[in-house]
Amino acid sequence: MSDGTTSDGTTTQGDDSGETRAPFLLSVLRLCRIGTWFSPAADVLASSAIAQIVLGVDVVRAMLASVLLYGAGMVWNDIADRKVDSVQRPERPLPQKDLSMTFAVTFGIALLAGGMLLSPCRLHHGLIAALVLVYDFLSKRAVWLGALNMGVLRGLNLATGMALANEPLPPEVRHSLLIAAGCYGIYIVAVTIVGIFEDTPSVRGRAVAAVQTAPPIVAFAGIAAVQGGLWPAPAFAALPILWFLRRNSSTVEWTQASIRGSMMYLLLGTMLYTSFLTWAAGRWPEALGIALAIPIARKIARRISLT
Repeated sequence: MSDGTTSDGTTTQGDDSGETRAPFLLSVLRLCRIGTWFSPAADVLASSAIAQIVLGVDVVRAMLASVLLYGAGMVWNDIADRKVDSVQRPERPLPQKDLSMTFAVTFGIALLAGGMLLSPCRLHHGLIAALVLVYDFLSKRAVWLGALNMGVLRGLNLATGMALANEPLPPEVRHSLLIAAGCYGIYIVAVTIVGIFEDTPSVRGRAVAAVQTAPPIVAFAGIAAVQGGLWPAPAFAALPILWFLRRNSSTVEWTQASIRGSMMYLLLGTMLYTSFLTWAAGRWPEALGIALAIPIARKIARRISLT
């Protein structure tokens, strides 16, 4: 048995045949994209804030359920794409054979089951789980259908507050939550398309820049709708939004590496969106908690890819 280190600093373990494998735990965390798990939890937290639901056991259970179902989606995605990944993303755990297919399937089932068992609103999370599997095994084969599927899925997650409410929400609250969820759905559709660009060897720079313009604009609209005006959350949200739009417009050549960099910002931007939504809903402690999780997620992303 021999040990080594890859070019990106990841420690590997080898055997006498010369094959090297990443440590088991690291491979598991890579398979389920652990750095992205903060985002679905933040969705539910923001949704409960907009719906004016007190942070309690049911909200925490819903957050954990969404996280586990999201992680399951990542695992089943790699199971479904194992043959394609062997060509396009050979660094992933399954093509590298760092993890067996048997383990991946068992892990994926466990995450789905855990999410459903924890859920306080199983019909709602059952729909999310179904959309996860439809995306992984069916809809993403058609670009626009897959993007729409993912947008609906994440929009539903941000609307979890409606499923958690013990009684019908006031019309103005329901309206704000639906707008926020709808804007989020559009955001995710655009991010999904950018992710497809990342796997495309040759793509028009204008197309990349145009699609990336949508997420920050719709995010601002969602925050303003929840705030009911432009102060204070939307005004502060405008700062990172303008920074991203400037970065987007000033990029001359969109390579796969630069698209991957934008993907990281857009994925982390989902948490920034939910943080501002929570602030706009008047729950600044929870908003601060989401914001403080962003640098942790980014630090993880430096070691474990978000995509």
